[in-house]
Amino acid sequence: MEKSLFRTFLLLLLTVFFAGCAGMKAKTPTMAFTPHTFEAGDYAPKVDNFQFILDASYSMDRNCQKNFRIARDLIAAINQSLPADLGFAGGLRTFGHDSRQSGKLTELAYGMTKYTRTGLQNGLESVNYAGGNSPLPEAIEAAGADLKGAPGKSAVVIVSDGQKKLQMDGAPAAAAKLKEEKGDKLCIYTIAVGGDPAGEKFLQEVAQAGGCGFSTTAAALADPGALASFVEKVFLTKKPAMMAKAPMDSDGDGVIDSRDKCPGTPRGQLVDEDGCPLKLTLHINFDFDKAEIKPEFEPDLKKAAAFIRKNEKVPYILIEGYTDSVGDDAYNLDLSERRAQAVKQALVDMYGIDADRLVAKGGGESNPVASNDTEEGRYQNRRVEIICCVVQPDR
Repeated sequence: MEKSLFRTFLLLLLTVFFAGCAGMKAKTPTMAFTPHTFEAGDYAPKVDNFQFILDASYSMDRNCQKNFRIARDLIAAINQSLPADLGFAGGLRTFGHDSRQSGKLTELAYGMTKYTRTGLQNGLESVNYAGGNSPLPEAIEAAGADLKGAPGKSAVVIVSDGQKKLQMDGAPAAAAKLKEEKGDKLCIYTIAVGGDPAGEKFLQEVAQAGGCGFSTTAAALADPGALASFVEKVFLTKKPAMMAKAPMDSDGDGVIDSRDKCPGTPRGQLVDEDGCPLKLTLHINFDFDKAEIKPEFEPDLKKAAAFIRKNEKVPYILIEGYTDSVGDDAYNLDLSERRAQAVKQALVDMYGIDADRLVAKGGGESNPVASNDTEEGRYQNRRVEIICCVVQPDR
């Protein structure tokens, strides 16, 4: 009886808590940040690599994640301000974590990889829960490992409230050690959220330990001019006027207009040396109720493997399985997933492709490419498609 009453009371408390958070999110305005548009071709990269370190610890979760949401919105605004045509390598690392997010002290949510706005935004959106301690020293140390061997200059931008200092005590020393390892090739910047004076002072110490960076606050960067200035100081170098106009890359795909055979490519789209979208679409068909790859499709597998090896900048390849309309929906979904997994495993086992670059999904009997009223049509629908992707699709 007592256990039952306790469970009821606990459930009531949780209901009130989450309802309160929902209400507070609706009533409490978050800080607004305005991205700045830099003219294409007017800037060169000041750094070759950058990594954001986002505080996802318990103190950021207070007031229904207000500070955590401010930090994410700020990084998103900086992301939208960065010119997409400068060839950065980018990353996003988090530390702290609610158990619903991760069991690790620090985790790489994006990168290190060729920077795209879409990729960084997807990394941000994958971090939804704050909680736990504040292992900033471990995050700085891990950032050093992420940047080990990276060519050129690097910037590390830490976004935190600076609180829970007991777990953060070693952060200035960790920053100083990383600076010693990277020398003049690294600068560390900090952005304080939440308005806590002690937290702001502590983050200033971290930035000072990095030697060439500086510290600011989210409140200061809510001013559009200050945000634009921050982005320029950390990431960009203004080109001389005579260099700013040439060569032009109007669509920002990394291929100058004079060599671009596919002008107007959407931002974030991976392209080949001619500026045209990278494409790989192969179909592998299966016998009825089977998930075994037939020998006749080995050339298709070989072609897919060659494409994946050649285009290392493609982060993910989608492998999607399908069935015909014969049979139970649930069974067909499972069968389609087994077919997709069979193709993925063949690419890994036979051609040594990195499994982490392959995303296998089952689509069941959806998306038929032919009529299910004929045997030939059903055969065409019993397939696995290998498709080139720009970002990782939902699993």
